[in-house]
Amino acid sequence: MPPIIVRAATLNDLPELTRLWHEKMVLQQQFDHRLSLAPDAANQWSAAVSDWLEDPDCKMVIALRDSDTHTLAYAVGWVKRAPPGLLTRHIGYITDIAVDAHRQQSGVSGLLLAALKSWFAGRDVQQMVAYVPHRGAVEQAFWRAQGASEWIDLMWIK
Repeated sequence: MPPIIVRAATLNDLPELTRLWHEKMVLQQQFDHRLSLAPDAANQWSAAVSDWLEDPDCKMVIALRDSDTHTLAYAVGWVKRAPPGLLTRHIGYITDIAVDAHRQQSGVSGLLLAALKSWFAGRDVQQMVAYVPHRGAVEQAFWRAQGASEWIDLMWIK
């Protein structure tokens, strides 16, 4: 089996990234009815990602097989200022990881996480926060296996 390559996302990757994001969101809204996608959700997300790829405080990485054009997974990381008064000045935020449900590959999320950790370390970021769906059992298990623990409950109000 060809090796998995992890690299920075580019504008050329947008169609595949958008496909993965949309697939993930369609599944998530089945488990959480508070989420409803706009008719042009994929276009909106794609436009936002175009901006993110130019933002120096954002890093989007993808995983793919050496011989394949289909993206296996992606992850999005951000460097943001820590809340005032903390010893650490910046925190790394991982706001999204998506894995192609049709091409799952063991360890791919860990490879993406390693790439973001390396990017964070290069920016002197020592602590990370991950956005994890409350009703995402697989995602919750992945982050707990990485040593993550709850920090803040984010509440949704209509």
